[in-house]
Amino acid sequence: MANFYRISIFLITLLLTNPLFGEDLDLDGLLDKIDEAGKSLNSMKAEIIQKKWTDILAEFDAGETGELMFLREEGNLFLRKDITEPTNNSLVIKGGKVVFYQPGIKQAQQYQLGDNKDKAEYLLLGFGTDKEAIKEVYDLELLGKENLEGRETYKVQMDPKSEKVSAFFVRIVLWIDTEMWVPVQQKLVEPTQDFLLISFDNIQLNAKVKQSEFDLKLPKDVKVIK
Repeated sequence: MANFYRISIFLITLLLTNPLFGEDLDLDGLLDKIDEAGKSLNSMKAEIIQKKWTDILAEFDAGETGELMFLREEGNLFLRKDITEPTNNSLVIKGGKVVFYQPGIKQAQQYQLGDNKDKAEYLLLGFGTDKEAIKEVYDLELLGKENLEGRETYKVQMDPKSEKVSAFFVRIVLWIDTEMWVPVQQKLVEPTQDFLLISFDNIQLNAKVKQSEFDLKLPKDVKVIK
C-alpha cells in the first residue's frame, strides 16, 4: 500500500511539473498544430448541423442537418454539402463552378466563382489551411480553451483584414479539436451580426473520396438558372 501511494505521488508530481503534460498553447503554437495536421490532409467527410442566428429576432432557426465532404487533388478543390433535413438541397463546388440544387422546387442555380473563389474556402477554414495564409488575411486572437460537448477545443477569433473579405463575414470563430487539430465548430458572422453556426461530427480525415462523388446529376425537368 505504501508503494502505491509513493507511485501515485510521483505520477501527480510528474503531471504538474513536466511541461509535456497540460501545457496550454499560445496562438503560434496552435497555428503550428493546425499547419502540421493540414500538410497530410487531402480529403474529409463529416456530418454537419448548421443553424442560422438572426440578430434582430435574437433567435436561431430550426436548423439543418446533412453531410459535408471535400477533396483537394492536383491543386483543385472539390466540395459538396448535402442537406437532408428538414428539406433536401445540395451545394457542389467543382472546377471553379458552383451548383446549388433544390429538388423540392426542381431548380438549380449555377455560377462561376470567379473573383469570389476565396468564399468557397470559408467552410474549410482550419482544414489544411496554411498558417502564413491565415495570418496574411486575418487578424487572429486566441480566446482560450473551451469544452464543447465533451471535446477539448481551442477557440480562435479571426477578423478579416480586407474590406472585400469582410463584405461576406466580419468575423469567423473556430473551435479547434485538440486531438485532430481541425475545427469541430465554426461561426460565420455577417455584417448584420446574423451568423451561421456549423458543427462537425463523425469527422473522417483523409477519407476515401473520388472526384466522381462531386458530379451532380440533375433530372431533365429541373430548371437551371445561370
